[in-house]
Amino acid sequence: MAIAVVTTGPAHIQVDTGASNALESLGYTRNGVEIIETVFSGNVAGDQNGGDDGPPIDVQYFGQIDRVRIELTKFDTSILDKVRPRLYGGTAGSIGTSGTLWAGGAKTYRLLIEPTSLPRNYIMAIPREPIEVNRGTRFSTVIMEWECHASGGVLWNTTTS
Repeated sequence: MAIAVVTTGPAHIQVDTGASNALESLGYTRNGVEIIETVFSGNVAGDQNGGDDGPPIDVQYFGQIDRVRIELTKFDTSILDKVRPRLYGGTAGSIGTSGTLWAGGAKTYRLLIEPTSLPRNYIMAIPREPIEVNRGTRFSTVIMEWECHASGGVLWNTTTS
């Protein structure tokens, strides 16, 4: 592939909110989507390099999560209300049961980032960080950050249906 300027197009955000497992349109972003790919790893100490006090003899890979930060300027408030409870299938204004497991309790969302090209379909997404919404005379924006985890060894794919 040649080096080129990459423009993926307007980012349409869709979520599976629990309504018969169908994707629903949350909205469109402002200035795209920020994806932060975080790898987890640990040093392997060995006497060849001084044990715990020396440099590692190897580095062990433990997995990855992606954090997806979006700012929406065009959005559906009814779909946003389905995400606000943070637990899949919850009700806006209600909080879930303390101690509920997101992944183990099947309480995560599917998050689809669908620009014109290079889509990302996260199959286990959690709206973990604060959701920011401004209210006033100017147009409202929604800022949210999703934490995306792998399921069955798959973090994301390109499925758009």
